[in-house]
Order: sequence, then C-alpha cells, then structure tokens
Amino acid sequence: MTPGRLQNIALYYCQRYVVSEAKLADYLKQRIYREVKDSEVRQEMFEAIPPLVEKMASSGYVNDKEAASAKLRSALRSGYAANRAVYMASRSSMVEGEKVELELEAAVEDALPDVGINDLEAPESAAAMALSALQKARRGPFRTGRSDETTERRDISWLQRRGYKFDDIKKAMGLDQSY
Repeated sequence: MTPGRLQNIALYYCQRYVVSEAKLADYLKQRIYREVKDSEVRQEMFEAIPPLVEKMASSGYVNDKEAASAKLRSALRSGYAANRAVYMASRSSMVEGEKVELELEAAVEDALPDVGINDLEAPESAAAMALSALQKARRGPFRTGRSDETTERRDISWLQRRGYKFDDIKKAMGLDQSY
C-alpha cells in the first residue's frame, strides 16, 4: 500500500458512490486495516487519510450535503417517517443529524412528489406519508391478496418500525378507534 494507491482507491470509491468525508475516511481505514499487516506502515497510511479526504473534498468528489440528501431521499422513498428517515440518513452517511434535517424539506419534495406535502409539521402530513408508504409496498388498504386481522397487524407493525405514530397509522390504514 502506497499513498498513490490509497488515493486511487479513494478516487474510485468517490466515482462509484456519493460519499461524505467521514464515510470516505471510514472506508479507507477499513481498506488499510484489511490490506496492510505491518503496524508501522498501517499507522503511516492512517496518517495519510485526513489530508487525502480534505483534498477529495476540495476537488468536489466528496460532499457531505449531497451524501446526506441522497440517503435521506432513499429512506423517504422506502417508506420511513420523516424523523426516522433523518436518523437513518445521518447514520448511514455519517453526517450530523442537524445537517441532514436541513435537507428534509427538499428531500420530501423530491422523493415524494405524489404526496404533495407543503408543511411537514402539519398533522395530516405524517398520515399522508404513511399512506404513500402503504401504497408503494402494496400493504394495508392497497393489499391485493386476502386481508385479515393478522395481515392488518403486520402492516401496522411495518409502519411502526418505520417510525410512524399510531394515530397516523390508524388514519392511513382507515382503522376505527377499536385499537
């Protein structure tokens, strides 16, 4: 492993994926740890990571904002509630949660144009997002197969794992107050 090879690895990784600075540094550390057995050389390569990441960021290959936004849009498209999507995007992109939250409104507009949410704080917006998630996954009222109490409970649990509150789930599933 040489500094030149490490730079080539970083460049190739950045060309394939939208990454944040922390994600790139973590990936490079994993590669060094996996490929370099000599502890002195390993330490030398670890010290070369911060300047390399800074160089990649100044060149435009690494962008925390875009990496967080991409992960956030992906989580929203997968049917996660806004707060849960922010958490997941922050964790997977290795960007601070506050930075990810700044991208939330634009990400919802981009990822869920059919929902048409103007105000994320409105009480009906979470129910609309839950309904959209059910529709995309063909669950709840959009299920094509047989629907009974067991499948209904599974769909409720599915939405709960995605971070929706029970009141929003009841509205999206069209349930009465018996739950």
